[in-house]
Amino acid sequence: MRVRTVLVVAAVAATVGHTACTRRPDTREFALQGQIVAIEPARNEVVIKHGDIKGFMPGMTMPFTVKDPALLQGKQPGDLVDATLVVGEVDAHLSTLTTTGRGELEAPPAVNDAPKILAPGDEVADALLVAQDGMPLPFSSLRGHRVAVTFVYTRCPLPEFCPMMDRHFASIQKTIASTPALADVRLLTVTFDPEFDTPPILQAHARRRGANPAVWTFATGEPKEIARFSSQFGVYVERNPQSAADITHNLITAVVDRDGRLVALHTGNDWTPAELVADLTAAATPTR
Repeated sequence: MRVRTVLVVAAVAATVGHTACTRRPDTREFALQGQIVAIEPARNEVVIKHGDIKGFMPGMTMPFTVKDPALLQGKQPGDLVDATLVVGEVDAHLSTLTTTGRGELEAPPAVNDAPKILAPGDEVADALLVAQDGMPLPFSSLRGHRVAVTFVYTRCPLPEFCPMMDRHFASIQKTIASTPALADVRLLTVTFDPEFDTPPILQAHARRRGANPAVWTFATGEPKEIARFSSQFGVYVERNPQSAADITHNLITAVVDRDGRLVALHTGNDWTPAELVADLTAAATPTR
């Protein structure tokens, strides 16, 4: 992901023994080397531009959580570091972080003509998306429904980023099923990796996540259309031309009312399903 609240993600595959059930270890550990790009002590996070993590993920720039805040003491952007990445089923963190040297930081790319980000009450621009079943899905076709929309990609490696968005939506889907007042709510997960996340890929991913297609849709589309649609919510995506799976991005989740107007915008992964349900409940009252 990226420094200006940059995050990355991808799914962790499970393995099943051919002749016997073998329990996977609760956590796995990986060696990581890279350079500190930014530090966010209030969040116990450090953004590191790292090399390939053998057996886990390609090199990219992304934030990592530390459970021990002392690991960040004395660290500065530009520090070269060795670290141990501990990955569990639902979270990941650095258990060690050691400075090994210093290096010049690359200048961030210039941002020109930044698109206007929607504010609450603004109308969401339409886009022609493609649903997981391959059928056209204009965003405007969801008018009359309250909609929660988030952006992910299926090749995501760390469980507390894109996979967390999936887990949150799965929880909200259960709440919708048991709450008649939320019967009109729809959940929309849009990929920002349309070249890889084709409808068949998304359909298989949706099945694994237990998505009810009557409530929760995964969508792709033409790359330019996805970029245009997602940019109005403040989604940032940067791709590594040398590695298609290396995508730097932020996390954005939005709530849109029945009239197609933005109600709330959540950045990062700090929001909870209960908070989004509260936003959806509030969206039942017309804003105009």
